[in-house]
Amino acid sequence: MRHANTNNLRQECQPADDEVTYENIFKLYAKALWAEAYRLLQDQQEAKDLVQELLIEIWEKRSLKNIETTVMSYLFQSIRYKCYRYIRNKNAEEHKAAAWSFFQEDYTKIESNIERQELQQSIAAAISTLSMQSSKIFTQVFIEGKKRKEVAADMGISINTVNVHIYNACKKLKEKLEKTL
Repeated sequence: MRHANTNNLRQECQPADDEVTYENIFKLYAKALWAEAYRLLQDQQEAKDLVQELLIEIWEKRSLKNIETTVMSYLFQSIRYKCYRYIRNKNAEEHKAAAWSFFQEDYTKIESNIERQELQQSIAAAISTLSMQSSKIFTQVFIEGKKRKEVAADMGISINTVNVHIYNACKKLKEKLEKTL
């Protein structure tokens, strides 16, 4: 098994001083690794974070002692894999979030349609408890959207009578619907 070529780095510092060796590796390769990570991620902060994570992992595991290639090749391959894993995980999370959002939207639409239907049924039931004339006036004004003058002319009554029927109908409907809702 070939080991990483860290001899040049060790010659610059004390022979048994791993800390200085890893520090030199950081100084030599951090910017190039960041550039590679940025090229893959297109996000400066994420690129810096992944490079830092990689270098910390290498330091903690002392993984440079067992590699079978050059330090530079190992580091660049490691950062690429780390970036690819990050992208894959990020895409998976985005997919899950989109699926959940889609489900929530559908569920909310169904829920609001059911609530709307229940409300319409409650209003229709409350309107049916009104007198025939009040029910007819209320329906024409609020559901059909007719003007009060039109309703008064069609029914042959005064506008004030229409207003009184609407006032009384609204008062009764409010009482009924408060109990129901």
